[in-house]
Amino acid sequence: MMQNLEEPCVIVMDNCPYHSVLVQNYPKSNDNKATYQKWLAENGVEFASFETLSELREQVKLLKPKDKRYELDEIALEMGHEVIRLSPYHCQYNPIELIWAQVKGEIANKNNSFKITDVENLANIAIESVTVDNWKRCVDHCERYCITYVLCY
Repeated sequence: MMQNLEEPCVIVMDNCPYHSVLVQNYPKSNDNKATYQKWLAENGVEFASFETLSELREQVKLLKPKDKRYELDEIALEMGHEVIRLSPYHCQYNPIELIWAQVKGEIANKNNSFKITDVENLANIAIESVTVDNWKRCVDHCERYCITYVLCY
């Protein structure tokens, strides 16, 4: 999709799991000792087999960068785009949410068969009916939200 953008863009991204795949995965806090040992070994970090889980966690913690690096962000950067990530539960700042609401509303209004093929056709028609003007209005709406937030806080 990014290759279809004609000029460098700012992409507003929410934090759903499939948008948030990390460039490098690290063990999770609830992983077991063997997982930590395996990760450390795979990354060329020496450790003693008698080290406790908390000691291993501490080693991994020291290696983790402070800022997370996401695969999509890296790809976008290579293509000249910038990604801005929203805080959790703040979808009102993302214009795509308004566009999806418009698309889903059109599907709901015109769907009378509830057959998957009909819904797919309606979805394609609804997506194709989104105009540049729709996008501009949604972006303007979200920008007003952002300005209101900044002024209030």
